[in-house]
Amino acid sequence: MLAIEARGLSKQFGRTSKPALRSLDLTIEQGEAFGLLGPNGAGKTTTLHLLLDFIHPTGGSALLFGRPASDPRTRARVGYLPESLSLHTYYRGADVLQFYGALLEMSPALRAERTASLLARLGLEDVARRRVSTYSKGTLQRLGLAQALLNDPDLLILDEPTSSLDPMARREFSNIIRELKARGKTVLVSSHLLSEVETMCDRVAILKEGEVARSGPLAALLRTASVRLHVARPPSNLVDALVALGAEVAIAGDETTVRCGNEAVHARATAALEAHGVTILRSEAECRSLEDLFVETVTA
Repeated sequence: MLAIEARGLSKQFGRTSKPALRSLDLTIEQGEAFGLLGPNGAGKTTTLHLLLDFIHPTGGSALLFGRPASDPRTRARVGYLPESLSLHTYYRGADVLQFYGALLEMSPALRAERTASLLARLGLEDVARRRVSTYSKGTLQRLGLAQALLNDPDLLILDEPTSSLDPMARREFSNIIRELKARGKTVLVSSHLLSEVETMCDRVAILKEGEVARSGPLAALLRTASVRLHVARPPSNLVDALVALGAEVAIAGDETTVRCGNEAVHARATAALEAHGVTILRSEAECRSLEDLFVETVTA
């Protein structure tokens, strides 16, 4: 089942301004973690706000769990942590969760249960009776995540969720995302911390100037056709031949590495090595990092 389906989604602010989003097509499966990436101004937050029905599209439509994003029954299944978090600072941490639980029309017993569980899960028990005005940015962010999880949402939308967290808190955040996925929940996260997206997301979409420039399963996007062949040291004339075929050759002691940048070079280099009776000791497929993919996409 699709958790999110957006077709031709576009948004323009003002009559003469540049569109913030242009004909975005996006599908997110239930139970997956999806990363929405892009440089500043690419349209990430606009996309999230359209899905949350904070703003209305100029064109196109968005469905959450098969219903329009504007449907109150849909919004009841969504949790949201914004980039700029604003909570009532005169409340104590536990009281914030009680307040939002009341807005969600939870019973007093369920509010108490969910509040205690989330305070413990997010390491907030020691500050639960302190006023929010005394919280550090990282503690405030964890309270915001607790609030986003209060209704046990089927879809969790996160905008730069770990920007204020320390490394240990970020690791715990990743663990929470994995737990939610294991329970069949869907997570849509927009973040500039690409290394974290790389570890937690199943699929990604990279926005550029209001459009999807690249999208797909993360493993497939990071996989390249490059292969490194480790061989016994070949004769010098074969080294010259391999270079002429387009391979990169590095010699270290008795072992030589032959890097083939694409499938055609790989095939030609393998044939040349076999023709000269040179044994391939091992072969390693190369993968690029999400940061490499991101830079390559947004600078193209």
